[in-house]
Amino acid sequence: MSDNSIQLTASQITNAEELLASKDNEISSLRQQLIDGENSFNALAEKHNKLAAALSEKDAELAQLKLSLDTESRH
Repeated sequence: MSDNSIQLTASQITNAEELLASKDNEISSLRQQLIDGENSFNALAEKHNKLAAALSEKDAELAQLKLSLDTESRH
């Protein structure tokens, strides 16, 4: 086996460390955006479910009123 050593300058190491720190910050920012997005989605999903339940109740109420009107109109 040959000994293939790699030589890096202090500047290259510093640049690599800065890039790593930058990518770490970017990942943290994206992670927070994902968390915020999930929270928004969950809040909207809950609101949607409540609205869907309210709509279902109103549909049932409307159906009952129509039935009552039909019954009254026959008499």
